[in-house]
Amino acid sequence: MDISIIAIKSSFLHFLKRFHATIFTLTVLVGLVFVVLALNNIVSSSSTSANYTPAGTPLTFDQQTIDRVNSLKSRDDASSELDLSQGRANPFVEN
Repeated sequence: MDISIIAIKSSFLHFLKRFHATIFTLTVLVGLVFVVLALNNIVSSSSTSANYTPAGTPLTFDQQTIDRVNSLKSRDDASSELDLSQGRANPFVEN
């Protein structure tokens, strides 16, 4: 059996010509899987809340805000009637 470098080179080139699309697709998919797993690892390790301190001050309502909310009318208070007689103009009607 005579194995030469030229025969190996020609068989390798024939293999690449035949399966170049498959090799490219597998390479891209393996790269994408690696990127997704790396990003998943980064997100999962950065989302631990053991040492988390919230930024800013806690939200509180002052008396002025409470008074403004209490002064709003409820649904049952119908002191003024709305005039809906004119309605909206139909843009498809010719005058």
